[in-house]
This record gives sequence, structure tokens and C-alpha cells, in this order.
Amino acid sequence: SSGINAEYGVVTLLQPHLTSESYKLHFPPDKQFSVLITQDVCPDIAHQINMSRIKENIVYCVYINQQISFDMIREKKPPGLSVHCEILPLSLEELLISYFLKDSMRRTSSQDQLKNRVTLHYGYKFDYKTNLVDLSAPLEDPIPDCVQNVISLISSHISIKPNQLTVNIYQPGQGIPKHVDTHSIFTSEILSVSLGSDVVMEFKNPDTGSVLPVLLPRRSLTVMAGEARYLWHHGITPRKTDALQDVVERGMRVSLTLRECTPEPCTCKYHSQCDSRNYGKPRYEVGGAGAAARLEQEYVSAVYEEIAGHFSGTRHSPWPGVVHFLNTLPPGSIVADVGCGNGKYLGVRGDLWALGNDNSYNLCTICRDRGHEVFACNALNIPLRRGTCDAVICIAMLHHLTTRERRLTVLHNLAQLLVPGGRGLVTVWAQEQHLDLQDQEPCRPSNTDSTEQGVGRRHFQDQDVFVDWQLKSGTEEDRKLLYRYYHVFREGELAELVQEVPHLQLSGVSYDKANWCAEFTRL
Repeated sequence: SSGINAEYGVVTLLQPHLTSESYKLHFPPDKQFSVLITQDVCPDIAHQINMSRIKENIVYCVYINQQISFDMIREKKPPGLSVHCEILPLSLEELLISYFLKDSMRRTSSQDQLKNRVTLHYGYKFDYKTNLVDLSAPLEDPIPDCVQNVISLISSHISIKPNQLTVNIYQPGQGIPKHVDTHSIFTSEILSVSLGSDVVMEFKNPDTGSVLPVLLPRRSLTVMAGEARYLWHHGITPRKTDALQDVVERGMRVSLTLRECTPEPCTCKYHSQCDSRNYGKPRYEVGGAGAAARLEQEYVSAVYEEIAGHFSGTRHSPWPGVVHFLNTLPPGSIVADVGCGNGKYLGVRGDLWALGNDNSYNLCTICRDRGHEVFACNALNIPLRRGTCDAVICIAMLHHLTTRERRLTVLHNLAQLLVPGGRGLVTVWAQEQHLDLQDQEPCRPSNTDSTEQGVGRRHFQDQDVFVDWQLKSGTEEDRKLLYRYYHVFREGELAELVQEVPHLQLSGVSYDKANWCAEFTRL
């Protein structure tokens, strides 16, 4: 485990049990654990390690016939990426670190206290809520003179004139999610100067899924241009150690991100990642019930039929808000889960009689194989007797309906299922993705960030949107890009819909993890 510190490191733990020094330690991309591979090991190593119980860290011992292949720190880099080592003298590094640590104390009220780091802005403020810069509102704090000295030192390696600086202060164990810097507001190069500590940055190609770990030494300059700037997602996995020639512990690190803001739209060729062009996505056009049904069939039903297995594999843990609602129900309650997905809420409580339905036959098959009671149907026409359920839940489904009338119809159907006094819970994605989010990055969508709890890292300019899903099939290179339709709800919209349904009384509305949630009671 990468959480074991140097004194109790995995190598230190295993060395007494190794019969030679022929071992390799690997840090898989995106993972917060390490893997040690060796062919020479004492037969009783597993027992001895498990008896050690060192600092509550877990070591898993697996015997295999074929060596696992993991990418180490390699010379290979994304096209357009260059790393220039020892670009700064030690004296300037010390001056810069001291300056920004002091400035972070001075600006405690104006700095961004993100979940994974402290961030300072100079020249222009990067808005993590919109992933944009307001060029009409320059900051009072310009790029400091000490950084202007850095720009002079690196001038032979860059082609832009930086006018915006973002400083990130990382403590050991902190990182930054993978993202692509917004195309429309920044020019052709993104510059990063590393201070204080080496770190491994990982670059991921969204088209192929391949990941390249790249070492950024302290006092180095990283230039992202071309494909590395516009296509590849970059980020730092939160962990306390990195695998170099040896295992190296991270120290406190200060990074200087220098960018040139521009009012001109991006004209790059990487359309799938470009917010200026937004190519590749379908357009939202609904002209009546027939068109709405066709859009939902193509961009909701058919997509979930195709991705059912992959989708289910990313949905493991029940959302605490839904579990809390289910835990308030009396034993023996009959619960309908409308749009049940892979059925992870159907087995939360064994003393409830839970019945699920979903429009995806393949998701229903997954539920059935898990032993749940489930049937396939469209939520617009639920074939259950009226007034038979003590509770209904509809989690992250209503936002897939393309018109207001169709969303109201589903809520009417939920109301008709309930007995008088029965209760319901509905959750939908919120257009306001940032209200309780502290660490938003200018990143593109990914499968792992889209749960019932909302995606939390998007900026929705429109309410009717298409969200992409990369379907893995076989190898990492064999991926298919699909789009799902969503209507993201503005504040107050879900409450208005519930209040329009006869015999429903709104109990409360809350915002949780980029979702609007509404509870109601059948009168």
C-alpha cells in the first residue's frame, strides 16, 4: 500500500522475506496503492506479513503464473509535451516558495481553499465554478516580479506571453483531478513550474484510454503544447510516494501555472475536447411527443442497453442520502424503485419488500441475477396497481425525460403508486454543479465522475445537454464514445414540478453533491 510511510514501507516490510534483491515496485496510474513483484520469496511470506499488522495497512499476496505489466516512469511523453530540468537556480526556488507561502497567509480570505490544495491567482482569477476567466475584471494583484524573473529565464522555451498565474500549494498526499485547461480562454501553451518537490504527473488520452506517467522534477519547466495541451488530460494522483528509480516520498510542492488569456475562440482540431466548437455531440431538438420519444430511445434507452455492464461496474456504493430515506421507513414497507439501474438500492434493507423497474432490459437482467425482484418498463407507463406502495424512490432517472410534460407524467405515476401517507424521494442532476463543491477543475466528463450524486465537475451553460460515456470493449484502445441526454434542473424547478402534481405535498427540497433532491408525501 502506498499509504505506508518510509519507515514502514512495503519494501522494508518485505525485505526480510525476500531471498534476493530481484524485485520491482510499481505504482499503477490513477491508483493509490503500489505493487511489488518478485519471483524469489519465502513460502511462508503471506503468513508472516499478515501477522505483522503494521500500522493498519494491508498487503495482499497473490501468486501468479505471468508477470503483471504496469507502466513505470518512462521516457515516452504525450506529443507536444516537453520537460526542461533545472530551469531555476536553488536561490530563486527558495525565494519563490517563501513568497507564496507568506502570500497565502496574507490572503487567507481571498485564496481558494480547495479540497486537495491551496490556490492563489494573479493577473486574472480563474473561476472554478465556470472554468472561465473574466477578462473585464483583472485582479489587483498582478503577476509578482519574482515570477516575471522566471518568465525571463524560460523565455527561450515558450512562445506565449503569460498574463495569468495560478499557484497551487500541495501538501504530501494531495493531488489534482485530471483535466484539460479550457480551450476558449487560454492560448496554445500551458506552462508549469515545479518547486519544492518532485512529482509524477499522469497524462491520459481520452480517445484511447492510455496513460503516460511523467516525472516533473523540482525546479523544472513543463510546457504543454499541441496534442498534450488540447487533447490529453493531466492530473496528479493523491498519494504520498512516487516510484522513481527508488520509492521517493513527496514533499510540500508549489506549482506555478502560467497561461495567456485570450478573448479569441479556440480553432484547434481537437473538437471532442473543445468548448469553443463543441463538435461531436448531438443537438437537442424536440418537436412533439414523437420526436421526444425518439430522442429518448436513441440517447437514453439504447445507450443504457449498450453500456449496462460497464455502467453497473461503476455503480458500487449506495448513496447515503437514499439509504437514510430508506432507513426511515417502517419494517415491511412496500417500496418501488422506479429507474432502479443495477438495483443497488433494492437490497439496502432486508426487512423491506422492494420492487424495481427500469427501461433497460440488460440492467434488469443484472438486477435479476443479483436476486432482486424487478421488471422492465418505461416510467411513463408503470404496470402496477395504484395505491399499493408505502414508498417510491426515483434516483437519477427523471432528468432523462426530454420534455416538461413527460417529467410531470412520471411524477403523476409515482403519486398514483403511493398509498395515502406514502412517501417519495426523487433526485436529479443540478445545473448548479458548484454550490457545495470545493474542488472543481476545468475537466472533461468521464465515466467515473457521473454517479447519482451528480458529476460535480461540469459547467452546464444549458439545461438540455448530452453527456458522453466512453464504453470500454476489450483493450484500452478499443473504446466507443456514446452520448446520454440529460435535462439538468435549475434551483426550484424540481419543487415546482412536484407541487403541480395533485395529491402530493412537498416535504422538503435539498441540494446534495450536485443533485436536487425532493421528498414528498401522498395526501
